[in-house]
Amino acid sequence: MSVFHIVASRPIRKITAAAAVLFFLLLALIPGTLRAQIDSREGIILVVASYNPDTRRMSGFISDFEQAIVQKKVPYEIVVEDMGCKGLSEAPQWQERMRDILDRYRKNKQLKAVVLLGQEAWASFLAQGDFPDDIPFFGCYASVNGIALSSLNVPQRDWSYSVDMAALADSIGTAGGCLNRYDVDKNVDLIRSLYPDVRNIAFVSDNTYGGVSLQALMRREMLRYDDLRLIQIDSREGSDSVVSRITRLPQHSALLIGTGRVGDDGQYLMYSAMNDLIAENPTVPVFTLSGAGLESVAIGGYNPKYKSGAGEIAGQIAGYYHGKPGAVHFELSDGEYRFNANKLKEFDIAEYKLPAGSVVVDNTEAQLRKYRSVIYSSVAALILLSLIAVFIYFLYYKNKRLRNVLENREAELIEAKEKAEESDLLKSAFLANMSHEIRTPLNAIVGFSSLLTSAEISPEEREEYSAIISTNSELMLTLINDILDISRLETGKIHFAYEDIDIPSLCQQVIMTTTHNRREGVECVFESSYETYTLRTDVQRLSQVLINLLTNANKFTEQGRITLSFEVLEKEGMVRFAVADTGCGIPPEKQAKVFDRFEKLDEFKQGTGLGLAICRQIVMKVGGKIWVDGTYTSGSRFVFTHPIRPLEDGDAVVSVGSGMA
Repeated sequence: MSVFHIVASRPIRKITAAAAVLFFLLLALIPGTLRAQIDSREGIILVVASYNPDTRRMSGFISDFEQAIVQKKVPYEIVVEDMGCKGLSEAPQWQERMRDILDRYRKNKQLKAVVLLGQEAWASFLAQGDFPDDIPFFGCYASVNGIALSSLNVPQRDWSYSVDMAALADSIGTAGGCLNRYDVDKNVDLIRSLYPDVRNIAFVSDNTYGGVSLQALMRREMLRYDDLRLIQIDSREGSDSVVSRITRLPQHSALLIGTGRVGDDGQYLMYSAMNDLIAENPTVPVFTLSGAGLESVAIGGYNPKYKSGAGEIAGQIAGYYHGKPGAVHFELSDGEYRFNANKLKEFDIAEYKLPAGSVVVDNTEAQLRKYRSVIYSSVAALILLSLIAVFIYFLYYKNKRLRNVLENREAELIEAKEKAEESDLLKSAFLANMSHEIRTPLNAIVGFSSLLTSAEISPEEREEYSAIISTNSELMLTLINDILDISRLETGKIHFAYEDIDIPSLCQQVIMTTTHNRREGVECVFESSYETYTLRTDVQRLSQVLINLLTNANKFTEQGRITLSFEVLEKEGMVRFAVADTGCGIPPEKQAKVFDRFEKLDEFKQGTGLGLAICRQIVMKVGGKIWVDGTYTSGSRFVFTHPIRPLEDGDAVVSVGSGMA
């Protein structure tokens, strides 16, 4: 028997993630003339993401996929569409969103392939029923086991049958891609080998399409075990019910985790939420079907070897383009036994009892010192990349100015000189701000990482230092995401997906979203004379503006009230939103500058200084205006308008080529 050991430390992963995001940000600063280009485009590859393509998982796939397409010399342009999928309560809308997207491209003779990212997009596509055989479609970040969305005419609790999504895909067109495969039998056999007296297997999953799909799979597979009782614990029942059922599990029970990201209210949970629930019955052995909980509460399980699939799908498209028979096919993920070293020790399970080839993951913070060189190397790489980007940035603008000097007449030279000097000032200010904002969290990360390697610090100090590293890593990621957002907004490369929404409901939702950041003694209320009002807008971007304004108000309000309101101005054709607070207010001389990039009212308050700048760009894109109400004296009051009919309704598409930032 061979058992392999790997190390996974949360602080290391956050540092690595920050380094990766910063790397792609710096690449975006490099001129497109320095990147590999395909001279001509002969078709379109439509990529449909289940949710925001700017998230790390989705953007990582798109970036890898783009590079692979270029390397394989496929002359197709990549176009990205966002379905904006959330909880299962929105599932009836997924099919309609997918239908709307496909209708825009189905008649386009340049459409050569469709790539579906995530289970929601995959299931929504298959629910359409058919697709032209000459246009292959590919699934990724999805499972071979699912549920048919056509079952929505029955209550969700009755979604009890599992569908072979690969077979369904083959029946409606030319299908391929990389799908995950979950093996219930291997996990059940594993549980019985370690706990022979187990008579009950409790399965817990969440309020997502993937979670409900795994429930259906478990029901089907467990029918073969006459001597085992399946106990289904569904987070859609509510957190209190889940806690109660876990606490009251009978003797001779084991718990198997499916997914645990989304609660009964459809809101995303912290990673520790399911851990807290399972902690109610710590003596019950916990295993994982999907890999969820392996770093915390789960002993182990047989899990898929998850992979991006970008290179594989690009290869299949390249084969299809070059006319190779059998190029389009499904690649199903292999699996492996993975175990938590700490949990093996806690439950007194010897490694020789584990299946051959098992991987044991060691998550102890003591292993952090082994990665000290990785931390230093990551920081050094960040600094080096920053210097390279600044140098290239400087050369580009210097060459541009010289070219203007040679080509223009004397009068044009003077104007070009003035513009170059202004650009240099803006560039210098931007780089100075970036240097300051990035250096602060980096110093904290490097400093406290060094302290963690010391054997002299106490467990309490180690926990405190780890928390500081985590906070500063998240601050760096927030800064980089904000910079990416404002860059895409200013260059017109961000996607606006318009739909009809109820404004009072949206306002209530954003207030609930910001509840966790609210100070004690501060009340946040929504005021409006409208019980309901439908507005056509981009839900994600409008929510982003409202959340940024509410967060900003909470930051500067020690006590009192924060009020969110809106009114309809029919004559002007506008909806006017307002966020007022009873905080310290904004001095008149600073009211015009608060929407500038990196402008902070209080330098000692945590933040990137980009939130209000992003708000201004979003409001301008939809055709509105935003300002500070100078007549309001009880604190500060931000006001913005939104057209009742947006300027470019439904015409926003993100086009991604080999020069994608």
